[in-house]
Amino acid sequence: MAWLAATTLTSLLILLLMTFAACSSSRIFATTQAPFGRILKAVKLHGGYMEVIQEQRCSHGLLRLTCRSLKAFIFILEAEYHANHTELCVKESKSLEELRMWKHKGSTRRWTNIRELKGNYILDDEYDIVDIIDIRSSLNRRCSGLKHCRYNATLEHPGAHSWVPGEIFLKYACIPEAAVKRYCNQEVKVTSEEGGYINTPGYPLYYPGESTCGWTFRTFPGQRIVLTFHDLNIRGPQTDGSCMDIVQVRDRGSTLFEFCGTAAGTRIVSNSNMLTLDFIASRRLYSARGFLLQYQVLGCSEVLAPNGSYVSNGTLTSRTFLCKSGSVFPDSMEKKRTLECKNGEWNETTSKLPSCVATSAVILKTENEHHHLSSLSGDNILGTGVRIGRGEDAVASGSSSPVMDSAQSAMMKQADYVVDVVLPTVLIALLFVGNAIIVYIIFQYRKRRLPATTQSEEMALQGPTDVPQV
Repeated sequence: MAWLAATTLTSLLILLLMTFAACSSSRIFATTQAPFGRILKAVKLHGGYMEVIQEQRCSHGLLRLTCRSLKAFIFILEAEYHANHTELCVKESKSLEELRMWKHKGSTRRWTNIRELKGNYILDDEYDIVDIIDIRSSLNRRCSGLKHCRYNATLEHPGAHSWVPGEIFLKYACIPEAAVKRYCNQEVKVTSEEGGYINTPGYPLYYPGESTCGWTFRTFPGQRIVLTFHDLNIRGPQTDGSCMDIVQVRDRGSTLFEFCGTAAGTRIVSNSNMLTLDFIASRRLYSARGFLLQYQVLGCSEVLAPNGSYVSNGTLTSRTFLCKSGSVFPDSMEKKRTLECKNGEWNETTSKLPSCVATSAVILKTENEHHHLSSLSGDNILGTGVRIGRGEDAVASGSSSPVMDSAQSAMMKQADYVVDVVLPTVLIALLFVGNAIIVYIIFQYRKRRLPATTQSEEMALQGPTDVPQV
């Protein structure tokens, strides 16, 4: 009997607990979720692997941000409240009456009867005020720099208690502590698109002051540097608007960014390949988080134009070279060549770019490769379909387009004119001049010999009597 009574008592206790849980779930939105969100990717850094995690949760539930590694900490990449996405809250709620009865004056979106909702529970446009709200500032305040944390938007974010239940889209990263630089007054070489990370000493508990804390970022000529402040929290401005503590970013003396207070996701792009970041704090220790930033490279390094070409179009993501008139790239037989920049590197090895060569050299090279070189005195048609000749009819073997454009054809016509007209004319003129010089030499030679010949003839004509006696 005692055993039966104990069993009955245990059953009643379990029943009471189940009833209490059911009642509680009808009044409170569900807060259970998987230990980890969906891991999008793992990024290899100098100090280990950084995991990027994404979640979608109901705004009136409890968010749990967790890093699997005890040597990593959290920083927020994206965090938004979407008022017009309610399906998650509907699934997590045990009773639709709570959604039906939700009405608040001055709320972000006026909540109406559930029967008026259509499709994906999107309200009519006349009720729309603000659909998306960035909540990174409150999430940074609660979770950035920690290994695990819990976040409730209705309690942590200002004004969120009047929101209707909607979706929170969250993307955060767990970064290894060893991958983050935390020492001041260093020069940082920026070489990859992923870049690296820096936080102020003491982040996220405090930051030191009474001295300048700075970094200099450099990359290769032709590239730019991107700084993204994922979390920035320092002492705000005074009543007169002045800043006691300040973050300043300069590009070769030009100020790009100057700020005090709290911000998230601020992005600065340099105009050159060098940036200087200075953090100036007046107090020895201040109980604010400081900042966590990411530095990255944008674009590819400078590349010189190959010999015989010039840059016709250049951007951060591509570079187009154009050969000068009458020349082409020998490997492609085209005048234009475009390089694409991906992940901070060109798609071709810039040191192996060929120089532009004259079109005639390309034609001769093609002929030699096909072993069909013949006399250029006339148009010969070879068995392989290669026509060798002058002018616009010269076509490379196996090519569906002419090798020469109009400018090249004009040059070939000019060369033909020189060979066919100018050169023969010059040769004929040289022959005439040579003949004239020879005639002149003969004439001068005969003229010098003429007096002696005449005297001999006169003596021969005289008789013996005319010869004087000795």
